[in-house]
Amino acid sequence: MRRVVTIVVAMGALLLLGMSPAQAHSELESSNPAADSVMDYAPAGVELVFNQKISDQFANVTVTAPDGTQVGDPKPTVEGERALLPIQDGIPSGQYTVGYRVISEDGHPITGSFSFTLALTETPAPVAGAASTTPIVPVAADASDDAGTGSSMVLPILGGIVALLFVLGIVIVLRGERRKKD
Repeated sequence: MRRVVTIVVAMGALLLLGMSPAQAHSELESSNPAADSVMDYAPAGVELVFNQKISDQFANVTVTAPDGTQVGDPKPTVEGERALLPIQDGIPSGQYTVGYRVISEDGHPITGSFSFTLALTETPAPVAGAASTTPIVPVAADASDDAGTGSSMVLPILGGIVALLFVLGIVIVLRGERRKKD
């Protein structure tokens, strides 16, 4: 019977050791323009860079002007982990809000928003390729990225179930040995 206990203990240890850590959910790594940046020229577009590839079918990116109008194209271009959204020419100074909702490669939605401020000088000079010459600055992921999904609890729950089954198996084996002795 010791052999059975040894096998159960070994299998339980292998199950616990074989569990790999959960991969982190996708998130926004950087943007251009950067969150909370102040720009003295109008960008040609908005670029969002995520830590995983995103689905081009379900990508939604908006740029909202201070008066509530949308100043970006209706549909972003998705290239791997990047989403690019051209912005209309001639937008005025003010605070703009970039909102996004995309589906990552692992199937999780990524939602968030940030703002940037456009503070044009009186005689704005057009800058060719402004979006590609401005450095991309990392931004913090929006707190609403994984709010309410509950997916971060899957691994601990499964680990608890495996541990419970392991203990239950040992109790059953030990009870069987005790009954044989009586």
